Amino acid sequence: MKSLSRNVFVNTACIMASRVFGLARDIVLGWYWGSTEAAQAAFNVAFAIPNMLRALFAEGAFNAAFVPMVASKLKEGNHKEAEDLASKTITLQCIILAAVVAIGIIASCIVAAYLPSTTEKHVTLIFKILPILLPYAIFICMAGAFASILTCLERFAAPSLNPVIFNIIQIGAVAILWAVGSTRHEFKSLLIFCGSVFFAGVVQMTFLFWMCRRNGFNVRFVSFWKKENALIWRDSEVRTLVTRIVPGLIGSGVFQLNALLDKALAVYLGSAAVGSLGYSQHLVYLPIGIFGVAMSMVCLPQMAKATQDEMSDCLDYALRQVLFMTLPCATLLAVLAEPVIVMLFQRGAFNAEAVRETVWALWFLVPGLPAFCCAKVAVTTHHGRKDTKTPVKISMYCIALNLVLNLTLMQFLRQGGLALATAICSWVNVITLLTIDTKKLPHWNWKSTLKAVVKLTVAAIIAALIAVALDRAFLPASQNLGRFFGAFARVAIGGFPGLATYLVIAKLLKCNELNELLDGIRRRKMKKA
Repeated sequence: MKSLSRNVFVNTACIMASRVFGLARDIVLGWYWGSTEAAQAAFNVAFAIPNMLRALFAEGAFNAAFVPMVASKLKEGNHKEAEDLASKTITLQCIILAAVVAIGIIASCIVAAYLPSTTEKHVTLIFKILPILLPYAIFICMAGAFASILTCLERFAAPSLNPVIFNIIQIGAVAILWAVGSTRHEFKSLLIFCGSVFFAGVVQMTFLFWMCRRNGFNVRFVSFWKKENALIWRDSEVRTLVTRIVPGLIGSGVFQLNALLDKALAVYLGSAAVGSLGYSQHLVYLPIGIFGVAMSMVCLPQMAKATQDEMSDCLDYALRQVLFMTLPCATLLAVLAEPVIVMLFQRGAFNAEAVRETVWALWFLVPGLPAFCCAKVAVTTHHGRKDTKTPVKISMYCIALNLVLNLTLMQFLRQGGLALATAICSWVNVITLLTIDTKKLPHWNWKSTLKAVVKLTVAAIIAALIAVALDRAFLPASQNLGRFFGAFARVAIGGFPGLATYLVIAKLLKCNELNELLDGIRRRKMKKA
């Protein structure tokens, strides 16, 4: 667990930096675009499509199948074979994506041309900007493949920091629009902003490609005009990889289509619902990215090489650490939702209505935060065993449940219903995955893990009660400090004592997670020295 602790610390620090820039991007976008108007709704929905392709062809099933195979070859010392497999896979990935993107562009142009004049503005804008946003999928998926290679090489910093490039370019695009005097109401402003996405994808891909080369892994694109390469998909290893990817790809495809359906249902509820759901998701995904994704990225190559005993220890450690860090985030964010959103976003075009709508969605999404993170870890045990089918089957059941809950709960809770359905299904997903692990990993002492989780939950609840009591007591005084400083003071006065309470209670309950984390940091410093 020593190397795992060190890698988690490095990966978490890098992802935290990228998420800070992501939060800065959200703040700038909220100031300029707001969260209740047509342009922001159109961008959020349209950008979800290349993001869906990224999830299908660069993350999830692709990563779960690609990383163990490449990592195994590297472990056996077959560096050249690993390079050949990666090169063939990335070439095939690029060809498939180019075809999908071309079809998408043609389809969106046809739809935009024949939409009735009575169509809602944000719906019309979606199909007008899709041809600009779709090519981003090609570049970011290839960047994802290069990131997977760096993960196999146990180089976690560059993949984790890569989103910083995207966020900086997006912030720069808004700064340019503001400097030249373009307003959010002009269509050309939306086009320029979408163009920045295309540019960011090219830069991200180039950076990670260069990092692979710098670390001695020479990826190349296979030349199809050579006869021996004409039928790359008949290569035995590529076929093995594809057969492992396809089950997960089907499940991910259904999942991503379901996520897209969530967006469509939000569009049905109105532009404000799209924006509020998006900003609440970004706040919840901040700790998910810092803790859940960081842990899963480190765990997957570890579990691909691990024995059954080592895999059990890795799962136990990862779950406890993820919950140690996310449970207080969830409870404190729930009780301090309103001042947090006011402090971060309420300025410019992000008005009081946007705050109310976002708080409403956030309250229902926050309970799923620990589950979102744990699912990232729980699925790695299955992928580490090269089992991509089981997570797919579970996710498909959860997707069906999510659809039913969406259509039911949105009638009563609007976008809050969509958020609550997602949270419920995430818990069903992770509990089912871990239940299977109790049978597949007989050496995993799940009762001990559960006991630690109960202690951490108690500490997080007590911390939230302290935070809400302090916030209520300070609320009248905060109104004299102005909007931003009043909200900042409420978050500080409720949040910091709440967090301190959590650590003290966890210590009193003899939770070992903090000591384990500090030990990992100390070992990292000693290694550098």
